[in-house]
Amino acid sequence: MTEINQIQIFENERIDDLYPFNILHCGWELRTCALKQYERVAKYFPNASISYKGRPLHTNSFLERYGIETIEISNDSLLIIDSSILLSNDLINFLNNHLNSNQNTDLLFTFNSEKIIYYIHENSKKKIEENYLENPENFKIIELEKLLKINYLWDCLDNVGQFINEDSVDFEKNDTDFAGVYQLSKSNIFIGKNVEIMPNCVIDASGGSVIIDNDVTIMSQSTIIGPCYIGKNSTIKIGAKIYPNTSIGEFCKIGGEVENTIIHSFSNKQHEGFLGHSYICEWVNLGADTNNSDLKNTYSEIKMRLPHKTVKSGRIFLGLMCGDHTKTAINTQFNTGTVAGICGVLFESGFLSTTIPSFEWGGVSHKKYKFEEALDTAEKVMKRRNKTLTKSETILIRNEYNK
Repeated sequence: MTEINQIQIFENERIDDLYPFNILHCGWELRTCALKQYERVAKYFPNASISYKGRPLHTNSFLERYGIETIEISNDSLLIIDSSILLSNDLINFLNNHLNSNQNTDLLFTFNSEKIIYYIHENSKKKIEENYLENPENFKIIELEKLLKINYLWDCLDNVGQFINEDSVDFEKNDTDFAGVYQLSKSNIFIGKNVEIMPNCVIDASGGSVIIDNDVTIMSQSTIIGPCYIGKNSTIKIGAKIYPNTSIGEFCKIGGEVENTIIHSFSNKQHEGFLGHSYICEWVNLGADTNNSDLKNTYSEIKMRLPHKTVKSGRIFLGLMCGDHTKTAINTQFNTGTVAGICGVLFESGFLSTTIPSFEWGGVSHKKYKFEEALDTAEKVMKRRNKTLTKSETILIRNEYNK
């Protein structure tokens, strides 16, 4: 393949459609499997420097939180990638073929006439500064016939298993026998360092890879069915039932029943209760016996009500899209296809509204959680994990409060 020295990942104009994740995060932070979007780019282009172009305050927040230095674009060859694209082995092979056969040509890859990937073979800094990208006539245009792309947050749930299987080759093969643990299709089980699995657990990888990352603890009576990823320093509680197509981030505590769900780092669901076909952002805590519905009794299509639009999801299984720092009380019940913003405290009896705004105090009455109190709670929770809110995060939270 033509050597790629630098990559720029950009947010597209539909970033609001990723609500509520987009409130505090950039598009390239989406978790789609064992890796976040920007981590997948680094995986496929390990020798390239990576820069980021998105909403300025959100980009600064991302760089602060992960301690990433800003990288200036040079005149070397440059690949510009939409953060909503799901990079796969097939797509990388497709790019390889076209870049190899068009080494001295600037290329524009499109999908349904939408600009997805640019390749600039030289003088990239000069071309970007002169708005070179705005004119399609500067490029040889290549239309992609198929592409996996995240338009809405729930799209992340569709290919979790496929990409966990693809990513498993980057993890250590399992050569450990744990006393009293049943490992089915052991060749598809990948276990990191300092992992503790208690007796009477079942790890079933017969339907897809199970990746258990470093420093994970899995307590007794748990069943984990692949494809599944469990992130570093996470704990699976006693008797947990983790079904296929589930990705759990770092420093999470998970119990009860979880199916086809993505849970970001530092979020907890420690107790009994069902969570299915859902996307949970960071610093969320779901109280004991919190449950969500992911299928209507009528088996009809689920509509998702975002603040700026209502979307027909095209699916009959869809659960909860939950923003950062939201907490639920015991016995909380979420309707099918619920969207909840950030910094909510949800505790009312019965089913909550399918549209829960940020800073909700209750879940039905739409009382507002005071900004200073919400910020104080977030700071207390993060301190327990030796984390602090950055200045950029605080501004973003305030901006959401003032909407």
